[in-house]
Amino acid sequence: MKEILGLTEIVKVHGNDKVVEVAAICDTGATKTSIDKDIADKLSLGPVIGRQRVKNPSFDQKIVRPIVASKIEIKDKVFDVRANIQDRSHMTHKIIIGRDILHNNFIVDVSLSHSGYKVESLKDEETRGFLNSARYVEKE
Repeated sequence: MKEILGLTEIVKVHGNDKVVEVAAICDTGATKTSIDKDIADKLSLGPVIGRQRVKNPSFDQKIVRPIVASKIEIKDKVFDVRANIQDRSHMTHKIIIGRDILHNNFIVDVSLSHSGYKVESLKDEETRGFLNSARYVEKE
């Protein structure tokens, strides 16, 4: 049985000695999961194991992004993924959960996390507090 996620979910990204909790957007249009460069750096994710060509819809051009192995935890399930790294400092969500995780695991129901179609319509105040930020904790 597939679990249901909202459009925005708090997820954990596991590094070697730290874990970050951050608001992620579940994007059924994204092939791969994407992690903000600052988060990847602070968690020491790497080494780069590949590169991915991504179409940038804003400029109608292709961009090459590095790919690293990572562990992402959603609803107490940990996924080993090859995530691309992107500067998302100007974006509200620091992580995109793509179809590499969503497919065969989750169904996305926007009404669970949002009361409308705008970011400001997030229902959960705790999740809203994670937008544009991340909480790092040391691993025990």
